[in-house]
Amino acid sequence: MKISDLMVFCTVAEAPSLTDAAQQLHKTQPAVSQSIKRLEQSLGFALFEREKYRNVLTEQGRRFYFEAEKLLNHHRDLSSLANEFAAGNEPSFNICYEPIVYQSQIDQILADGFSHFPATEMNISSGKRFFALEQVTQGLANLGIGPWFDLFHSTGDLESMPIGKVKLGLVAKAGYMPSEMNFNELAKYPSLAMKESKFNFDSERLAYRNSTKVMKLDDPLAIKRYLLQGLGYGLIGLNLCREELQSGALQRVRVVDRKDEFEAQIHAYRLRISHHGPVARYFWQQLTTLSEHYERNATTR
Repeated sequence: MKISDLMVFCTVAEAPSLTDAAQQLHKTQPAVSQSIKRLEQSLGFALFEREKYRNVLTEQGRRFYFEAEKLLNHHRDLSSLANEFAAGNEPSFNICYEPIVYQSQIDQILADGFSHFPATEMNISSGKRFFALEQVTQGLANLGIGPWFDLFHSTGDLESMPIGKVKLGLVAKAGYMPSEMNFNELAKYPSLAMKESKFNFDSERLAYRNSTKVMKLDDPLAIKRYLLQGLGYGLIGLNLCREELQSGALQRVRVVDRKDEFEAQIHAYRLRISHHGPVARYFWQQLTTLSEHYERNATTR
């Protein structure tokens, strides 16, 4: 049983006549008939009712047609996969995208890449503070997107570029605590904070809290979820909870005697290697365009 004969069979089954099927296949009618006959001989049963004028499937032929269509669809997918691999496209691509730096433009680039390379398995992960940097430097992620500090270059041979800015602020459930207080008064309330990374430069100094009761999590989305439940306050990306702040479900908490709002650049980064595959080059080019747009806007402000 040949794939080519199955293709001919399915085309004949779907066409109004043998003549139409032959035209679609760019074959002669005798060649199409011979292909069907060869397939029937290999199967041991008739696919079409010969006494009918039109192409009418037998009961066995109808059931066989449905299964043949599944096989041909899989064959087409397999051919597409083989073509992508032959072109050098990576079979899988790992991205570590920290939710704290959520930007709709970044999401759009990731979505476009997912559509552009359907045969490449896209794996997107996130985790504790500076998790993206950790994954990239260990070679576990092909691309990292997260908050950036210049000292990150000391962790490995990285190339990076700015693609945006994240603003961090203190947030709590609306009505859970006063919207203004001094730093010492924060000790009355539990703090929700990100778990520390394994890097030497990470420390408690990077956490904004003055509480004896602390819940540490490894996901900013989990912090937002617990903030909405009124379990404490937390320093979080304001863009990540923009809708909740606008709706009044969450509120900003301002500290009158200390800075309570911070900004950091968002960078895309990867290990500097001699060759990157087509998927890696595609994402880097799209992010380069975003970086150029971001820097143009930054210089005109």
